[in-house]
Amino acid sequence: MRPRRALLALALMLTSIQALAGSEFKVLHSFGAEGDGTLPSGTLVMDAWGDLYGLTSTGGAGVCGDYGCGTAYELIPGPTGWNEVILHNFDFNAEGSLPVGPPGLDAVHNLYGVAAAGGPGGVGSAFELSQAGNEWACTVIYDSGTKVGLISGMAASLYGFLGLGQYQAGAIGELWPSAGSWNYAPLYSFGGNEGKDGFEPEAPLSWDAKGNLYGTTYFGGGVGLPNCTQGLGCGVAFQLVYNPLAPSAQGLWSYHVIHRFASSATDGKNPNGSLVLDAQGNAYGTTPVGGAACPPVGCGTVYKLTPVGADGEPWAETILYDFPAVPACSQGCSPAYNMVFDKAGNLYGVAGGGNNYCAGTCGVVFKLAPQANGQWIYSVVHEFTGPSDGANPLGLAIDANGNLFGTTQTGGTYNLGVAFEISQ
Repeated sequence: MRPRRALLALALMLTSIQALAGSEFKVLHSFGAEGDGTLPSGTLVMDAWGDLYGLTSTGGAGVCGDYGCGTAYELIPGPTGWNEVILHNFDFNAEGSLPVGPPGLDAVHNLYGVAAAGGPGGVGSAFELSQAGNEWACTVIYDSGTKVGLISGMAASLYGFLGLGQYQAGAIGELWPSAGSWNYAPLYSFGGNEGKDGFEPEAPLSWDAKGNLYGTTYFGGGVGLPNCTQGLGCGVAFQLVYNPLAPSAQGLWSYHVIHRFASSATDGKNPNGSLVLDAQGNAYGTTPVGGAACPPVGCGTVYKLTPVGADGEPWAETILYDFPAVPACSQGCSPAYNMVFDKAGNLYGVAGGGNNYCAGTCGVVFKLAPQANGQWIYSVVHEFTGPSDGANPLGLAIDANGNLFGTTQTGGTYNLGVAFEISQ
């Protein structure tokens, strides 16, 4: 393991762009140079020493047709800037390709993730990246189909969307190490109850303080509801409750829908981001469409779900922000991916809209600040412009000082994405 390093963010000699609201925006790395990864996938994760880890869906030294199969990379802060180290170049047959972020990071510094295609089983894989000296070894730990990222849990277990499940529509699964290999168990299979319980998750799971899991699905839930015009449904938010002392018919984990989207004419629809939980157990998320503005589709919402009864019962929903129907979504619209809290209780997230210099719009980073009267004030922290600072942001990470870190899918020097920091 390399020596511990303090963060040297104040000493970075990088070109910066002044963001809105007094924040400073810095490009940490532009992807796409020869041998580098391209098209970042998902958010970044930070270790205890301030290093950042992420995945690119293409690029690198692996061979997947005309493109590389993707990379795992580390960004290390130093006195003259941030340096990128490629930890692994993925191979289509050996480990899979199109790695999907964010990666998971455990207590002993192993990285975990999923590749959406290829691998030993040909349908995607879950992998572990472990460090030995200056080298990183990649081990396939599951090869029967994967989707979005993994999160770490109890006793070195990993949780995510793994396998096809009982109804061949996907499952929430657990992986845990034992005797030099990894075991798998499905916790919940999508596709039952005529789709009312949701299916097609698009974002990683989240934990609450009690050890329960939370997530969203893009489809299912409101099948047949008058406010959902999609035949596949408009999605759900769900809770997986861990009941080791009182297992249900579902086993140690019981699955519950806590909200069906499109439940009202102004509700959001089709969530494609993770939930974030506050200290009181409330869940927050976004929907890219729906809401009161931009009829008939809607420009998207930020919502809060509040538990009103026992575990597993429906929760009360509050719409914190409706993205408005302003010209070209200049203040943002269609929020996606994850949100993060700072220590003051402000929420930060990413959305489309903003400047229209890009193909479509370039995207924004936004802030929602809670007020004493229960309202939330929306502001744009940064508007992306494309070549100089990236475009199409992919979610956020936050450090103990409230600095934000993220990636963009496109833009930057090579138009193949950037990693960025917003210091506040």
